[in-house]
Amino acid sequence: MFSTRQSVPRYISLQDATQVVLQCSILLMKTDYSLGIAQMNVFFLQREGINLYQTLYASETSRNALRFYHPTERPGGVIIPIESLVSGLSIAGELRWYIRRYMQDVLFEFPSGNYCTLALSRQIYYDREIKPEEDWPFRRLYIIRRGHLVSADPVEQGIALGNTTVFSPEITRFVVWCTEEEYTGPRKSALYCDESTESESEC
Repeated sequence: MFSTRQSVPRYISLQDATQVVLQCSILLMKTDYSLGIAQMNVFFLQREGINLYQTLYASETSRNALRFYHPTERPGGVIIPIESLVSGLSIAGELRWYIRRYMQDVLFEFPSGNYCTLALSRQIYYDREIKPEEDWPFRRLYIIRRGHLVSADPVEQGIALGNTTVFSPEITRFVVWCTEEEYTGPRKSALYCDESTESESEC
């Protein structure tokens, strides 16, 4: 009597296994930025007259919060590479006191090259239907001159800006995606909800 059970190989080659892992990584990177698949950045924008890099390393509390990260200076503030969206939100939470006191804004740079505000990044994390690679109608044009943010004006919907990104010591210009509330209302601090009647747990 012959068995109807198909023969299943016990082992696969290292090359095949590597290919499977690579394909899975690409799929996850495209579908969920909260997973640590592709590197992202958090951009902390300093207030006028503040050297944010020196300020963060002058404090033992902030040095301790950043001990697992590698901050670098960028015109306008400090950039921190992160492995996932949740780790970026976590470090922003740990530095919330410094954000209020020394920073103008907090932005997230996704692997696609798009910049998002802290508020929108939270929405992306908690509402998985929002994907940063999709076209987004709510945008602001950020301009940094001589180390601090001078404007963040809303971009009219339907206007094609082309390649507006510029990074240099004198001027930095790039488009930032924001929430609808941030787009229609006046620009507020990154932690504006902390200054309202809402509790910190809701921010």
